[in-house]
Amino acid sequence: MVDVHRVVADPQYPLAALIDLVAEPEDFEELLALRAITDPVAADAVGAISLVAPQDRYTGRRASIVMAPFLRLGPSRFSPGTYGVLYTADTLLVAIRESSYHAGRYLNATHATTPTKVPRYALEFTLDDRDHMDIRRGGAHDVHDPPLYDPITYAGAQALGARLRADGRHGIWYDSVRAHGGTCYATFRPSSVDNVSGAAVELELEWDGSAISGYREITTHRL
Repeated sequence: MVDVHRVVADPQYPLAALIDLVAEPEDFEELLALRAITDPVAADAVGAISLVAPQDRYTGRRASIVMAPFLRLGPSRFSPGTYGVLYTADTLLVAIRESSYHAGRYLNATHATTPTKVPRYALEFTLDDRDHMDIRRGGAHDVHDPPLYDPITYAGAQALGARLRADGRHGIWYDSVRAHGGTCYATFRPSSVDNVSGAAVELELEWDGSAISGYREITTHRL
């Protein structure tokens, strides 16, 4: 077991919160399908959750936080966007740097040149990492494939992620690309999460008009 960190824009993804209303994981589709009658976003989530077997879902307290990435799919380092991945980091600072990179990339793409504060929330999990393949450089299964760590292009990493997921691996343990010396986890099975902390730290990322230049902690919220 390891303690890991994740930084998100909003810890309370509304559709994921529905999972807290059911007693059994397999009942979630029925509730989501009812929501999908009037909500097209929920209709997409119905297809996404079907990719996660009921026994692989996280059903503990604050399940909505863990399940959110598996309901709202999109391309990422180890997924082409056809299945969900929960990304976490070994320290809060690494998680902040990973999140800051993506926030900065978005703000640059939208030509946001005015300095501003970007709200984020830091979460802490306990993760069972025993079946996460260690591909860190020099690690137990270092595959010696530089494209896996390409800072821009994810094709090589996505191919590896798809193969390992199909082979039944629970996830991947890899070097952080955005924080030198840090490590990250890409988790394919939500059930690998053992516990979610009951607190979220509210952060402000500081956008100076061209890059995220720093951050500060605002307060702590109970979840």
